[in-house]
Amino acid sequence: MGLSSTHIRDAGRRDRLLLLGAMAHALLVLLGEAGERCGLDRTLKTNTSPTRQMSLYNQGTFWFRALPNMHEEDIELLLPAFDNVIREHEFFREVYGVI
Repeated sequence: MGLSSTHIRDAGRRDRLLLLGAMAHALLVLLGEAGERCGLDRTLKTNTSPTRQMSLYNQGTFWFRALPNMHEEDIELLLPAFDNVIREHEFFREVYGVI
């Protein structure tokens, strides 16, 4: 995570930063899973391969970066699938249930 070149004196602050990084990573993986569930992953792989070409993390990163320029139809597929994936995981239900 690039922390070898940083100095964080407060262990609590370090732990909070690591928690946020882990949550962001998990959300990107879940976004990648949502892309697979709604079928958008077919645009990320060759047409001759039935297997996954990119990790769920890389797919999630791709979809996150692509969101501002995505077609409305694709957004209408991806975001409800992402909502469903998040609702399936108890940790995120508890964290975002408050919001």
